[in-house]
Amino acid sequence: MREVDGRPAPALKLRLGGAYAAFFLAMGIQLPYLPLWFQHRELGPEAIGVALAVPMLARLVSMPLLGLLSDRLGRPKALLVALAVATACGMVLLALSADFLVILVVLAFTALAWMPSLSLLDSYASRQARAGQADYGKARQWGSASFLVANLVGGALVGMLGAGSVVLMMLAGQLAYVLATLALPELPRPEPRPAPVSGRRARLGVLAGIVAAALVQASHATLYAFASVSWKAQGYSFTAIGVLWAVGVAAEMALFRFGTRLVVRFGPHALIAVGGITAVVRFAVMASEPPLAVLVLLQLLHAFTFAATFLAMVELVSRSVSEHRSGTGQTAAAWIGSILMSSANVASGPLWAAFGPLAFLVSSAIGLAGALAALLAARLQPHSSGSGG
Repeated sequence: MREVDGRPAPALKLRLGGAYAAFFLAMGIQLPYLPLWFQHRELGPEAIGVALAVPMLARLVSMPLLGLLSDRLGRPKALLVALAVATACGMVLLALSADFLVILVVLAFTALAWMPSLSLLDSYASRQARAGQADYGKARQWGSASFLVANLVGGALVGMLGAGSVVLMMLAGQLAYVLATLALPELPRPEPRPAPVSGRRARLGVLAGIVAAALVQASHATLYAFASVSWKAQGYSFTAIGVLWAVGVAAEMALFRFGTRLVVRFGPHALIAVGGITAVVRFAVMASEPPLAVLVLLQLLHAFTFAATFLAMVELVSRSVSEHRSGTGQTAAAWIGSILMSSANVASGPLWAAFGPLAFLVSSAIGLAGALAALLAARLQPHSSGSGG
């Protein structure tokens, strides 16, 4: 794949965007509808809680290990294909599972391969961006679009076919991802080189930047868990609630499409800080249970609180680690993010039970912590190490 007139090669752009779109098809079914499948398998609320926690724990184990394996093998496309096939096999087994313990074991096996795949795909895309062959943000936007489509179409299909079809729809999406990864070109094994960022102070700056982005992402935990509950209690219809979520995804897509210019112009630390400050405002206003028109405006801020910080974190890692350590770097950053998000998820339940919508003030405080950490990271690492594009 070569550049055309200094721009990313069109064929690679399509394949990479297709890979993100295919990956998020299954994810867009899994997140909202898998609990319905658990109910269909006659799991109670406590069992469903355990079943949802198993993939989160499994990915904490496999994510750093698979990042190391990707760099050691030096064949990231081949590993993406292998993980995609393993995940599809896991979904076949899950569709055939009925016993609770069997479901837990199959979920753990599937998550070991599935959950780290996104970080490894990010690593692959960031290497292509570094080589001038792709634009990471423009490729990633198709994942957001696909996720939204899967939410909407999946809901209609579950209504027609029943909750027993959820895992089969996940499997269909995953098979599309297998084909999409097979279409990607393999990357050459990079030569081992010193890390672009050297020195203890600069490395601490990178770590602080990753933690900053993870904090801003973790500030969304209460939003993801209880925003729909809050909006329903305010009297909004399910249609209005769906529109609010769609507005957030649309804003996210717009930022991904044009965000590369922003991160190159201002740097990842600035985008993370802006995301954190925006989170302070967004969630502080949400704590007051604002009217629908204000909620629409707040959902538009998802472009900065989520998409800008995510894009900035991927770029920060791309700038800071050697190409032959890209998989390790991206999965390590995602691992830190998973720990903080999981902790925030655990805390969100008791906070909501105790304070209701005022729990969003804690989200606001977490966003502020992320913004301050980003400013600290910028002071520790004041110079740019080059753009990954």
